[in-house]
Amino acid sequence: MSVALVGGAGAALVGWLLVTGLVMLGWFTAMGLPLPQVLGFAGQLWLAAHGAGAMIGELLVTLAPLGLTALFVLLARSLVALTLRAAPASSWDGWGVLKAWGLATVGYALVAVVIALVSGAAPRVGWALLGGVVIGGLGAGWALQRRLRALWPLPQWLHGLPRAVVAGLAAMTALSAAALIVALIVGADRVGRIEHALAPDGVGSWLLVLTQLLFLPNLLAWTASWMLGAGFSVGVGSFVSPMLTSVGLLPAIPAFGAVPQPGGGGPWSYAWLLSGMLAGGVAGWLASARPAVGGTLVRALARGAGSGLGTAVAVVLIGAASRGDLGADRLVGFGPVLVNLIWLAPLPMVAGGAVAAGVHWMLKARHLPPAPRAVGADDTTELFDLPTDALEQRTVPLGRRS
Repeated sequence: MSVALVGGAGAALVGWLLVTGLVMLGWFTAMGLPLPQVLGFAGQLWLAAHGAGAMIGELLVTLAPLGLTALFVLLARSLVALTLRAAPASSWDGWGVLKAWGLATVGYALVAVVIALVSGAAPRVGWALLGGVVIGGLGAGWALQRRLRALWPLPQWLHGLPRAVVAGLAAMTALSAAALIVALIVGADRVGRIEHALAPDGVGSWLLVLTQLLFLPNLLAWTASWMLGAGFSVGVGSFVSPMLTSVGLLPAIPAFGAVPQPGGGGPWSYAWLLSGMLAGGVAGWLASARPAVGGTLVRALARGAGSGLGTAVAVVLIGAASRGDLGADRLVGFGPVLVNLIWLAPLPMVAGGAVAAGVHWMLKARHLPPAPRAVGADDTTELFDLPTDALEQRTVPLGRRS
């Protein structure tokens, strides 16, 4: 089982090497900084992706690049799955899979603590440990998902709901991407002016694009909060929503050129408020589309509403993870307004999920048979008795055939 520990630690190290290579690419274009300082910054960036923040000069940046975070989860999943192939399958069957999951998570978290101490982030070692446990645990759990599901199988009435929630979240992401693209097109002039003011060279331009891509999930989460009417903040005293935009000076980041001009909203911005119902509708339709559902309208509505609620919970959690600070003073509090998002996300998604499930039931699902019932000991006896009863009651005429 030590291979699980090695797999978790190896995943963390590979992620750190990847970030170091990215930072070194920028250092090669301008070697004014000493190498130890550059390596320390690479460690800070790695910690930022794990929710521990990064010290840039004298400022603490707590805005986590969720694109890099997602990449680390994928690395942990891939490397843990690869290393566990070296161990006999029997060693992590049954409850042994929990031991493998725990050891892989511990290995990842231990490397996170070491990186925090070596990078000069000792005051934030607790956050590094927590981030390592979360990222390593998610990646290892993803690699072992089939065996973990075998330990705790879902009840029959919950089958299909996780897939429906994923579909609803994917629909919300697609709608957020569409809204973000429209905002970037509308604000193309502002985006160009900011990029021209930065005046990066060739390598700097690629690094600027890559850095913004690392924060793309954050931007999508903020856009989703905007479409749901909860809005988001880009600093102290600012608020951006379909109904009202109030902002001051923004950081010189090209992507912020997509922030609408201050003022009230219009019909086109109000139309995006339907996105929550559409995403919930996708989840609800898929939740009601499984052949095993059947049954009553109430059951279909419950599954649809439940899938919409699960999608809303996922949106709120991602929105909370996308929040952070870019420094001090006005550069504090970037991200969705959670107080609004907590109640504005579930309402349209639960309604959309219930409506879509009800429509699907009316069209198709009501004609399906009810979900199969688990067979118990009494049912087995009954199954054996039925053929016997049938034989006893059947009369077979004897004699010649006509």
